[in-house]
Parts: sequence; C-alpha cells; structure tokens
Amino acid sequence: MTDGPPGATTPTHLVRHALADLWATVRRADLAIVYCSVVLLVAVVLWFLPEGTRDQVYEDTSTNLANLRDRPISVLLASAFVISSPSEVLLVLQLLVVLAYAQRFVGRLASLAVGFMGHVGATVFTAVVLTTGIFHGFVNPSVATVDDVGVSYVMATVMGFLSVFVPRRWRWWWVAFVVVYWVGPGLVARNFTAVGHTTALVIGLTVAFVAGRTRQAGGWSGDVPGRSRKARRVGGPD
Repeated sequence: MTDGPPGATTPTHLVRHALADLWATVRRADLAIVYCSVVLLVAVVLWFLPEGTRDQVYEDTSTNLANLRDRPISVLLASAFVISSPSEVLLVLQLLVVLAYAQRFVGRLASLAVGFMGHVGATVFTAVVLTTGIFHGFVNPSVATVDDVGVSYVMATVMGFLSVFVPRRWRWWWVAFVVVYWVGPGLVARNFTAVGHTTALVIGLTVAFVAGRTRQAGGWSGDVPGRSRKARRVGGPD
C-alpha cells in the first residue's frame, strides 16, 4: 500500500521493502490479530469436536434464510467467527493482512465498521435475492437451509475499501485484481455465495469512493492516515 523506497528500483529491494512494511503493519494491528486469532481458535475447537456436533454448530451459526428469519442478530455475529473447512485457514491469514492495513490507515473502530458493514450488507442482500428467487420459482427452496458461514464477506469488503489508499498509479490495477479475485470465481460457480462476494466488494468500493471524495473535499495533502513520519519518508506521498 506504499510506494517503494526512493532509489531502490530492483525487484529484490522492492520485495524487501514490501515485506518489511507488511510485517510492521501486521504486528501493530492488535484488533486484526485478536479477531483472526479468535476465528482460528474457534476453528481448532470445532475440528476436535465430533462430526455431528460440529455440523450442528455450522447449522446453528449459518446465515441461511431459516436462521435469519428466526434469530438474525445472533447468526449475523456468530457466522463471522466460524470457518467451515481447514482450507479456509489460508483465507484467515490473508484477512489478517487486509485488516491490518485497514486498521493502520483508518484505525480500529473504522476498520471494524467497514468489515461489519460488508458482512451484514452482503448477507442481507443475498438473503433478499434468494427469497425473491424462491418466491418466483427461480431458486430451489432447499437453499433456505444451506450452511453459510465464514469471513469472506468481511475480507471482500475491506479489500475493496483499501483501494482508496493505494497510490493513484496502481489503484486501477488493484481494483481490477480484487474484481477478478472475488467476482471471477462466481462467474463459474454461479451460486449464492458468489452474490455475497460481489455485493461485499461493491460495498467496500462504494465506501472507498465516498472516503476518497471526503478526503478531497477536506483538502487531503496526500499522506495516508496512520502512517508514521518514518513510513512517509520511506514510502513518499501517494
């Protein structure tokens, strides 16, 4: 999220600078570390439970239509702390980096608000789409009870939001990357999760657009909020 150090244009120097910046950002991101640690802890506990009990937890914390109708608040909160397979551990590690940069740039409260907004907004919009589809006969009613848990909506939203902090000359490349990353698989899978990922990304990009306009109206000078003087000297203005 920062420009490379002046005079260091070789790939090796750029990679070293990027990794050093990433490590410095992650180790200071207490909120991101706590959240992702809780998600991983919950995952480990669930994996050691009997399969029937584990499946029941997934069912009870899923943001499917049945649960959203019966207990919307609790499942919206709980589903953001549950992952359904060991392969999603890699996604949690990616989320740690993404949330760390969000916390660095806008602080704990704002990064939490953006992630929660995307998680809730994408879940509710997907539920509306599915309900409409079932009503008109376009969607199989069985999806009303399909398990849907995970951190991907949070991650998609925050990745979209971070586009406002990417240097201008790289910004559209970043936007193209996140669109391909989140929307591309949905063009193949064509399931309700793809709708949620796309919605979450749109929410993040929209918040980024509003934040960018607000910064311009406020006479933003080019320094990224939350960056130290040392980081600004190394990274330079965006």
